[in-house]
Amino acid sequence: MQGAIRKHRGLVLQYVGDEIEAVFNVPIEDSNHAENALRAAIEMRKSLGKLNRERVRQGKIPFRHGIGIYTGSVLAGNTGSEDRLSYALIGNTVNLASRIQGLTKDLQWDILVSQETVQKLSRTFSLHEESPQSIKGYSMPVTVYKVLE
Repeated sequence: MQGAIRKHRGLVLQYVGDEIEAVFNVPIEDSNHAENALRAAIEMRKSLGKLNRERVRQGKIPFRHGIGIYTGSVLAGNTGSEDRLSYALIGNTVNLASRIQGLTKDLQWDILVSQETVQKLSRTFSLHEESPQSIKGYSMPVTVYKVLE
């Protein structure tokens, strides 16, 4: 999964359990960051499909993933102390991306992107707009799109 992220100019920030936190357009500016994030997600879907075909062939249970993509501003930089430093993102954008990822379970779809991300795409992707979704901790519903390709 991290190979797909890196291939499309993303940066893996951390692994938390079975979650990968990644960012595009930081720390190196990328005018195609929305498209690159979506391409990475689609490649991750294909990689998981290949892995799951092998797992099923071996009689194992397939894995499921959920990817949430949101575009917005963040505060990015090093945090911590001299002996334990890490690169981190702070802001509502991080929280919204996580909440959108959580919607993948409710909507039973593996990749969801926000309207803000769709507005930044430089090419057309096969997407399906969902009705506005209520997000815990936010007063305004969020419009998300299922990635169909």
